[in-house]
Amino acid sequence: MPKRTESIYYRNNLRRCRLEALIVSQAKLARLTGICRTTICALENNRIPLSIQHALLIKRALCCSLDDLYEEIPNGHTKSKAD
Repeated sequence: MPKRTESIYYRNNLRRCRLEALIVSQAKLARLTGICRTTICALENNRIPLSIQHALLIKRALCCSLDDLYEEIPNGHTKSKAD
């Protein structure tokens, strides 16, 4: 089996998904999910990784898929064009 030399990195699209779901405030998403608002803020700013436990709660509240919440970053680049 060939060894994979390239790492795959992900960032989350939580802010985009929240706004598309018409949830204007982080506080409202926090109430809907039971996740602390400061944690929601840190997740949206990619200061902490989006765990699967949080992602499952958030996808249920936003009526989106896990694929919508995560974005693959090619070649390990940490910044996107939007940043």
